[in-house]
Amino acid sequence: MNPHVEQLAIPYQRSMTFLSYIRGPLVNDWVEEQAQWLIDQVTGGVAHAEENLWATIETRFRQAYTDMAEKQKAQHNIRDLKMKGDDLDGFIAQFTTTAKKAGYDLNSEVTLDVFQRALPFKLVANCVKFDHPVTWNDWTRSAQTHQQEYIFLKERVKGNDRRGGATKPQWRNALNNRNPNAMDIGHTRAHATFTDEEKQQRIQSGLCFRCNQKGHIA
Repeated sequence: MNPHVEQLAIPYQRSMTFLSYIRGPLVNDWVEEQAQWLIDQVTGGVAHAEENLWATIETRFRQAYTDMAEKQKAQHNIRDLKMKGDDLDGFIAQFTTTAKKAGYDLNSEVTLDVFQRALPFKLVANCVKFDHPVTWNDWTRSAQTHQQEYIFLKERVKGNDRRGGATKPQWRNALNNRNPNAMDIGHTRAHATFTDEEKQQRIQSGLCFRCNQKGHIA
């Protein structure tokens, strides 16, 4: 009979053998903790043949493996996060959840740098220019304030378009393409009283009573 197989039939030995095959910088501390737990159990009087020893190690391994896989996935995904559209609050919630799964401190310089890179450049620029945020709460409050201002102004512009309000280009075109026959109020006489002779001369010459230009009568 294979003595090694006989050893694996004993929960304590099976657990220790299993742990001996798990190696790596990310799991070494976990393995040492589990091995010490097994030693403490048998030292405290638990029999080597107690099946709960193996059941506990197996359950802990599955949980640790799941947590580790989720953590590594979150660490990868957080660098691909980008704010989409105008939904800043939704993005902050998503970033917070992912950062916690990745095991990142929200106030760490690295996490804040990743957060800034995921925001629109102009939003970050306004936060730095006006608020000088330092902590996670500073950044989220500043970003929310400037995002709300942006949305408000954008809605105002849309409202002007719907009401037919003139935009800057429209005003510029209107000024650059004025009707040559339009009355130039900049040349209006300081006084608007004329003698009968002056009135008759303007009528005969087709001159405006206000700006002295032809093409219209006022």
